Amino acid sequence: MVIYDLTCDNSHSFEGWFSGPENYQEQLSQNRIECPVCGSTAITKLLHACAVHMKKEEAPVPRARRPTPAMPGPEQLREALIRVHHYVQNNFEDVGAHFAEEARRIHEGEIDERPIHGTATAEEREALDDDSIPYMTLPKPELDS
Repeated sequence: MVIYDLTCDNSHSFEGWFSGPENYQEQLSQNRIECPVCGSTAITKLLHACAVHMKKEEAPVPRARRPTPAMPGPEQLREALIRVHHYVQNNFEDVGAHFAEEARRIHEGEIDERPIHGTATAEEREALDDDSIPYMTLPKPELDS
């Protein structure tokens, strides 16, 4: 699995998850990568840092401190949350109220792993936590602002 930072021709930045570099190139050439904000398919991969393994006897090179970015405002947070929801809706299977059951079946290897989203009660989430089954709760963005 590779994760790329991408941008569209309208300067919206987002992440793309691909099975490998070839999969990214294939989807890009077929215009199957779409900006989650505006829907543009004119996508460019951004430069990104990579991890480097060093020998134990080499001392790490000190890095220059970058200024701490300013905390995003409410509108930027709202836009980011909307982008995340759009991405999930377009790339995850909606299993509705069966989320906890499907997550458990995937975790236990009963069914193939796949990205899913849906709803779960507080009791179902507690049971998933008790069994160390990973999931994430996303707040619903306010769309009428």
